[in-house]
Amino acid sequence: MLSCEKDNGTNTIQTSLLQKTWLHSYEEGDNIYRPNDYTDFPPSRYRQYFAFQKNNICSYSVLAPNDAHYDEKGEWKFNPNDNILEIKNSKAEVLYRFKILELKTDILKVESIRLEVKLEED
Repeated sequence: MLSCEKDNGTNTIQTSLLQKTWLHSYEEGDNIYRPNDYTDFPPSRYRQYFAFQKNNICSYSVLAPNDAHYDEKGEWKFNPNDNILEIKNSKAEVLYRFKILELKTDILKVESIRLEVKLEED
């Protein structure tokens, strides 16, 4: 089942397909994610994940400076007009912004969108 369908020249994303846990499949590419039950991924020191829930709550992994990792909770928002997915931390700060290029039951392909960094003025 495809979730990106052409409709008057635009892609329609079925956001219900996002609602699962996605693991970064970096063996396939920088911006490819697969469902956590897709395959047995090879051993890895760190593998990013995002778990999107129906109520726009999410959890995600964070890589600590000491090479450890831990889980955080936040929220996600999808804008269907431009296929932009935003992931915010518990302080409502945008941590990730992706343009969804492809979404099917077994693959999520995204393009990372650079976030603007605001510098504090003295």
